Amino acid sequence: MRKQWLKLKQASAVLQIEPKELQNLVQFGVVKPRRFEGTHFFDTNTLMVAKVAFCLKESLGMRTSVLSKLMEVFLASEKEFESDNPNYIVFQCRLAAEEDPIKVGVAFRALGKQLQEQMVRADLYRDLPRGRKRRGWKKEFLESLTEAVKGIGEVSDQEILQTVRAYRKERRAPEITVVAES
Repeated sequence: MRKQWLKLKQASAVLQIEPKELQNLVQFGVVKPRRFEGTHFFDTNTLMVAKVAFCLKESLGMRTSVLSKLMEVFLASEKEFESDNPNYIVFQCRLAAEEDPIKVGVAFRALGKQLQEQMVRADLYRDLPRGRKRRGWKKEFLESLTEAVKGIGEVSDQEILQTVRAYRKERRAPEITVVAES
């Protein structure tokens, strides 16, 4: 992958996770992006660490303290993984000396491939200047929408209208439940 520096919002779009989730991983020391003038910048290696950490967190429900220790070990041996490019990496953790180790495998090569494919999303989430819009912003906006629509496929105007109307109708109706307690 080419070297590219992304801000938090762009990185979260590439990783396909909520910005708040990524911010929490950074805040708790699980992911350690570079910091310049108060802004975090993510390179491709940091994105890979974040992707692995998020997969472990989501699939196993790990606490951030355990995740940060696993990611420290992962970072220490990351150079080995880049040169070998293995299909899977296996985390092995022994909680006590007399217990058998717990092994967790992560599809390393598949995650790397997924990140490469998602890097185009970073361009869709560029920072805009505050206040006035810059010259040509409408054209850029329409171009990015056109690019985003390519993945949708053939959808008729009628289907779009039906979906929008159903969504609006669903939002309007408040959800009220009544429960009797004795």
